Amino acid sequence: MDPLIFAAALLLLALFTVAVRALLDRAALQRRTSDRSVVTAHWESLVMQRRDLRLAVDAQGVPTLHGRVGPIAYTIRVSALDGPWGGRPLAQAPSLSNTPRIALARKGEREVPVPGLPSELTTGDDDFDAVFEVRCDDPEAARARLGREVRAAMLAIPGAFAWSDAEGLRVDLGASATVIDHAMLDALRDVLQGLGSAAPPAVAAG
Repeated sequence: MDPLIFAAALLLLALFTVAVRALLDRAALQRRTSDRSVVTAHWESLVMQRRDLRLAVDAQGVPTLHGRVGPIAYTIRVSALDGPWGGRPLAQAPSLSNTPRIALARKGEREVPVPGLPSELTTGDDDFDAVFEVRCDDPEAARARLGREVRAAMLAIPGAFAWSDAEGLRVDLGASATVIDHAMLDALRDVLQGLGSAAPPAVAAG
């Protein structure tokens, strides 16, 4: 083959590759923008019907829900697609003083990087214990914060994981931000209030 023809073919191939990559990047950006618009519209409808939430959208169009339960302020946002949570909705709140480290992972599922902790806890609630593996560093304090309402709330959030440590409280709300409804939000409030309780164990246990 003529060297000039071969070089021209390589150049055309390189230009074609760049063009395809640009088209794919543009399609991915449009898809993310569309997904954000769908999430924003859904969350707006929730906010309009509640007094305990407000919605903020940043310059990139990323929506964040802001709420408060008692002394605990929290946010809900969709995690980055290329991050460890893979685009799942995640509620976060700062940790209160004296909050023990607790990790609630769904048995047999490892999609969410819930940290491992030294002690395993069984609550005595058969329905809850069948679904969740509880790890903690202070079993007595953890048991006090996993009262009946918290256990029922975790079971009411499909696909939920939760954990608390020095960085705060986090509750993974399942696979899709557009399935969040009022029942899930109420359950989230119960989880945050229970896990983030600053009350002594004798008061927090329910």
